[in-house]
Amino acid sequence: MARKFQDSCAYPPRMMNADRAAAYLDLSKTKFLEGVANGKWPAPRDADGVPRWHRLDLDAASDATDSKKKQLAPGRKSLSDLLEAEGASGAP
Repeated sequence: MARKFQDSCAYPPRMMNADRAAAYLDLSKTKFLEGVANGKWPAPRDADGVPRWHRLDLDAASDATDSKKKQLAPGRKSLSDLLEAEGASGAP
């Protein structure tokens, strides 16, 4: 049975090539590079002439993507908004 690429690292390295960066985000290399080209994922840093993606840059971009997904449709309230309104009204 073939092992997945991301399974070969015990921990994610700080600087990653495109293959590892894509695996870190659980994406194919093609989808990852498409995302880099359209600005969804960060551009690589120059590591002595070699393009490398910094783990913290990938984390920040992933967190920003997650927060965009959490936006509610117009007129909808989040659970925290509902609980806050319930507490303000004095209802149990």
